[in-house]
Amino acid sequence: MKSLTSYLTLSHLRTGLKLGAWATAVVALGLAGCGGDGSSIPTNPAATTAVQVNMGDAPADWLLSFSMNVSSMTMKTSDGQTVTVAGSSTPVEMIHRLGTMEPVALVSAPRGTYTSAQLNIASCTFSYLDPNTGALQQKTINGPIQASVPFSSSVSVGSTPLAVNFDLDLLHSLSGDTGSAFQFSPKFHISTGALSGSGSGNGSGMNARNGGMYQLMGVITGTAPGGFSMKALQSTNMFNFQVTSETRFQGRITQMSQLGNGMGVLVTAVLQSDGTYLAKQVRATMSAAGAMGGGIITAVDAVPATQLTIVMQNGAGASINTDYLSKTLLVKLLDTTTYEIDTDRVSLTGLDFEPTFDASNIFVGQGILPLSDTAITPIASCDPACGELTATTVRLREQGSRGTATVDITPGATTTFTLTLPADCAFTKLTTATEITVYQQASTNVEDQTTIAAGTTLRVHGLLFYSGGKWRLVASTISSTT
Repeated sequence: MKSLTSYLTLSHLRTGLKLGAWATAVVALGLAGCGGDGSSIPTNPAATTAVQVNMGDAPADWLLSFSMNVSSMTMKTSDGQTVTVAGSSTPVEMIHRLGTMEPVALVSAPRGTYTSAQLNIASCTFSYLDPNTGALQQKTINGPIQASVPFSSSVSVGSTPLAVNFDLDLLHSLSGDTGSAFQFSPKFHISTGALSGSGSGNGSGMNARNGGMYQLMGVITGTAPGGFSMKALQSTNMFNFQVTSETRFQGRITQMSQLGNGMGVLVTAVLQSDGTYLAKQVRATMSAAGAMGGGIITAVDAVPATQLTIVMQNGAGASINTDYLSKTLLVKLLDTTTYEIDTDRVSLTGLDFEPTFDASNIFVGQGILPLSDTAITPIASCDPACGELTATTVRLREQGSRGTATVDITPGATTTFTLTLPADCAFTKLTTATEITVYQQASTNVEDQTTIAAGTTLRVHGLLFYSGGKWRLVASTISSTT
């Protein structure tokens, strides 16, 4: 089986492959399987369909980060054919995926019925707070670790692009405590999604569960008339995008011609019926010489802040390597540092507090994306993966929380409710908070578009603020964990 990269190489981009030929050449990404009736479609290696492979997390709340080094990943058909998803080392951090999905691979899969997957994991690195001292701990589990993943319902790959979702049940996969050796035995729940844009619910077209992507972080690897390619740190291959008059350019650029190799970007895109990506939004965040590193704040030095410490969950830039994931990053703040709030999916209107994010209103427990025009500097006195970044901009990003509510969650409603957090939650250890006030806006996507009963464990994704002595999260997405 050939990967998408073999159909659209960087040389194609550099020679200015025309958009129509590009769309024909790219075997699209997507995967939505169905079935479960036990029937099998014979594998047809001559006919292939794009398959988007996503990963997400049902979390272990006591963790601040958890990154896996996936050395290989395959999917197997009912008649024994094997399709490579990842053939070389791929880092995947799971905690920033709480309540959401991100694509890790785009493959061209022979049509047929798929029944299982196999992952080989070289090592895992994770961070947590010691339950007795509160000190930040970092641990590594060395592999090889093998995970066989049978599909409870077979996945049928036909002629229509679809998406397959691997939801890691981290709570039941990682065992051990500070007094014993940790063990990792991966357990995944598998689901499939409809073609992006055809699913129900607000924002479904950019939902990775349905073959889209939201603010995927990476660097530009090539441009051509009508499109560009991007490589994400936590993916196996380049992603390739069409650009039309619908595409919005934000941040440092206002048009396609300003994109350049090495530039850091956040890309929101939808999968089209022909299997190609259409870029809906491209936010340029840093120059080719710069770096960005998303994570959770674990320390703030003063008010107003001049220095932060975060646990790294994602990153991009030439100075970022996979060893930084789940390790600490020191973020220097200058008088010239600017502050932004990511409101792409979150409405901040009609609230009973003023959502504020600046040097005097930045707190331990918040998820941020610090951006720099210069490289990360390694810290010699620390683990080699620790580093320092001087922030040009700090962006408040969406983050996930898990807990229970005493009210029903109804799609389309505008309401406020209390999310009670698990007792062992890392956020509670960082902040002492045991609950978060959640704001559901009319635009909030209640996944599956069905009422979620009171008492159900929820995954809530959105922007987190501290105001008036309370933690407040304005939700972009609410889903049940079942």
